[in-house]
Amino acid sequence: MITIKNKITAASITNKSKQQGFAAIEFTLVLPFLLLLIFASAEFGRLMLQYNTLNKSVRDASRYLTAKAKTGTNDEISISGVTWDEVKNLIRYGQHANANLLLPNLNDDDISFSISGDFITITVTYDWQPIFSDTFFTFGLGDDIDLSFPLISTYTMRAL
Repeated sequence: MITIKNKITAASITNKSKQQGFAAIEFTLVLPFLLLLIFASAEFGRLMLQYNTLNKSVRDASRYLTAKAKTGTNDEISISGVTWDEVKNLIRYGQHANANLLLPNLNDDDISFSISGDFITITVTYDWQPIFSDTFFTFGLGDDIDLSFPLISTYTMRAL
């Protein structure tokens, strides 16, 4: 009975030595898919973080703007140029003064305002860019796919 166990052990050692290279081959085949999954998850998380930051800054700026807006003689809303600049700074920097940008490449041209009756609408169109690559290469199977797209945040409030 002892000799049978030794024979099984010797046979399993022989099979183990034959399969040592298969783990490296399997890892090489699976690694690109794992990296794609990890990088895609990181990009999606970054996208959600930047979209949340954009929405929060537009909401805060809209609240500030509606509190500063003044109703004129014909129930028209008037907003001073200084207030517009402060609102743009709130959206871009998160505060009234110039500091670090909340979102990279967010310009004053991306911010628009509209007044309709008692309502003030702020719309920001932010061109989101991925970190790792701007395009997804199709390896000659067709046109490369552009991965950048606009994040649009709109907030409407009634002037106080």
